[in-house]
Amino acid sequence: MKDSESHIILCNGATAPRHSKTKSILELEYDESKKTRNVKIQLNEFVTSVFHIDKRIKDLLEIAGYVYAADRKTSRGSIDSVEYQKWSRSFHFYIKVRDHKFWNQKEVKIALSEALSFLSGDLEYEFTFIDGGEDFPANLFDNESLVLDTKKDISIVLYSGGIDSLAGIIELLETTEDELCLISHQSGQPGIKKTQNKLLNKLNQQYNNRCKHYKFKCSLTGDHAVEETQRTRSFLYCTIAFAIAKAYSRDEFYVYENGVTSLNFSKRQDLINARASRTTHPKSLTLLENFFNLISDSNISIKHPYLLKTKTDVVSIIKNYKQEGLIDSSVSCSKSFQNTSLFTHCGICSQCIDRRFAMYASQCEDFDENGIYDFDFLKKSISLGPVRTSLIDYIRLAEKFSSESLDSFYIDFAPDLIEIEPYIDGDGEEEKTEKVYELCSTHSKQIEIAIERMRHKFDKPYSKLPKNSFFNIISNREYHRPEPLRFSENLCNELRVAIPIAFFSNRPKDEKDLNNFVNAILIKNRESYEREYPSIKFSLASTVPDHSFIDSNLIIECKFIRGKTSPSKVTSGIAEDLTKYPEEHFKLFVVYDPDRKIQDDIKFIEDFEKKGNCKIEIIR
Repeated sequence: MKDSESHIILCNGATAPRHSKTKSILELEYDESKKTRNVKIQLNEFVTSVFHIDKRIKDLLEIAGYVYAADRKTSRGSIDSVEYQKWSRSFHFYIKVRDHKFWNQKEVKIALSEALSFLSGDLEYEFTFIDGGEDFPANLFDNESLVLDTKKDISIVLYSGGIDSLAGIIELLETTEDELCLISHQSGQPGIKKTQNKLLNKLNQQYNNRCKHYKFKCSLTGDHAVEETQRTRSFLYCTIAFAIAKAYSRDEFYVYENGVTSLNFSKRQDLINARASRTTHPKSLTLLENFFNLISDSNISIKHPYLLKTKTDVVSIIKNYKQEGLIDSSVSCSKSFQNTSLFTHCGICSQCIDRRFAMYASQCEDFDENGIYDFDFLKKSISLGPVRTSLIDYIRLAEKFSSESLDSFYIDFAPDLIEIEPYIDGDGEEEKTEKVYELCSTHSKQIEIAIERMRHKFDKPYSKLPKNSFFNIISNREYHRPEPLRFSENLCNELRVAIPIAFFSNRPKDEKDLNNFVNAILIKNRESYEREYPSIKFSLASTVPDHSFIDSNLIIECKFIRGKTSPSKVTSGIAEDLTKYPEEHFKLFVVYDPDRKIQDDIKFIEDFEKKGNCKIEIIR
């Protein structure tokens, strides 16, 4: 990858190479004494809390902080480029370091780049390390002769304040006598700090002050982030845990995340590469493990105890230890960093949805419904939008798992399994595949249990259901319908209202006039359509030269029955178009028939739709 194709990231005073022609240069500086400061990396404060960290680990913490900052300051592109390489970025970092000889080793750079590229989904991470990293003034305790008391049994645990880490902490406290070092990254948001501190206080009250909280503060200053997928945050989290493990002479730390979330099977075909998070994927953790082992003089192990457990299994651990009272103090929301409401959970992100289902499946919902959700999808009407799409995707994937045999699972999820199997314990490919299959099957059964319990608590007689209720989605089995059809139905709902109003007094001059109006609707709503249906690439036939639909999977064609135009002519036109357009593309035909020349709507529609992969919408 050439520099001109990469985002150049200049850190702590590093300068750009003279030969670089790229205009994409980002300078990152966290020195408080400099006016150019745009990042907070409170390394000195963190070292003070630990007493001593060697120079190589200080370099590593700075590198992780700069990677995290660059990730948030560099856009992945617009939503309409998610299927293409534009959504994946390339970086070239120039960073001053203290231990230049070590960081300049080829194998170190390769290990770091491989780990970051996989867990972030980006194309490439390249590093140029420059000699001359300045150390901040040493505090009283920061000297190499200081050795911490490591006689006590200590477990080091990543601590986000979420359900999974809470369950892991409770299980360690219940089954061991260890003191726990809880590791957090804090980005400066008071709500997240408050959540973590509140839960920590409750844990220490319950378990005799056995938890100590280590916080590494790293955030942006000034401008807001332009990218909030935060795929590299797990690198920062694990780096902090590794630093603490080294300080306490420990050779392991714990990452608690349920397996369905960690493996993160794509809910749609469009969720490829960086769109599907790999932050705690077993391959990501193994690559980080390999990288940390190059830094350490002893092997480090990243423990992932809940890899073969579902979210429901994790909640059940809390229940089994009778600590359900801690549940509503935890925060699972993936959008908590964007939260501006009084609620701790948005209620509509994938993590909130997963949490709600797990609570019902484990019969713990009464400990989770104390007004923590901004949007409660079980009680409110669900209009067309991201929450509806997220719910349908979630249920569709669970149902797909339920319909799979072991053999069909192996075939259908082969691309995912290739990345998973080398990192699952087991004797041979078959045993490993079966373990993952059992995890997914269990998850599916638990979702069925959750839905039945939700129905029992909230569902009303079908005739009284709100049109857009969650239970209406379930009853209509909306999650079975393909995305292009659901998109077409959404669009037609709008066109059925808009077209008659627009042409009430002045009919379209011709078919081109009708197409122009429909195209204006599409352009006006493009952003919301793409947000709700990110896998759909639609094109209005009249606006695409030579009917070349390379980038489309939905083709929209408008027909206007007017004057001497007969229904048979429209029928012939649609039949001709069906042969003209690619067979694999979904076709939507919007037929404007203000004079009701079509006598039998049902037959007209069925004659085409029975052939499959198309929808006919007649509007008057």
